Amino acid sequence: MLRRTLAALALIALAACAQAQARDTVQAPANSAAPQSGPQELLGKMVGRWTLTGVIAGQNTVHDVDAEWVLQHNYVRISEVSRERAENGQPQYEAFVLVGWSEAAHQYVCFWFDNTGVADPHATCSAPHTPDVIPFEFRNASGALDITNTFTYDRVHDTWQWRMDNVINGQPAHFGTVTLRRQ
Repeated sequence: MLRRTLAALALIALAACAQAQARDTVQAPANSAAPQSGPQELLGKMVGRWTLTGVIAGQNTVHDVDAEWVLQHNYVRISEVSRERAENGQPQYEAFVLVGWSEAAHQYVCFWFDNTGVADPHATCSAPHTPDVIPFEFRNASGALDITNTFTYDRVHDTWQWRMDNVINGQPAHFGTVTLRRQ
């Protein structure tokens, strides 16, 4: 009887450890679950929990950012929520972003949804692969450049910097620069 009880407890402990390891693998920093080469490797560096700090539209801001692989490691889903609140008590800014690598087009693709308005169904967002930099360009229905958002990864400090520029009459107008640090 004692052996059966001990064996059952051992099996329960092994199952709990396996579940914890599986959970940690999904939530672990980029280097554990993501493919380990080229553009996919850089995307994997986004995976994790981050605190975003910096200046956007002339205002200091702090956001919480969670990023994880989704849809069979085809995309990194980024959830971004500002700690600042609007008058109605809701987050001042909230975004849901999907970033992936299109092997066929040989570029990153981005689908950015946020609470500033409904996404334009004709807008596009893409970036070429460059080492440690993802220079997203958001273009409107006529193909004109509207916004750039350059994600730069610092391997030494394991941080990201996002520089955002609106493009007005073909000229960049700085909108914000933020840094993401792991929580």
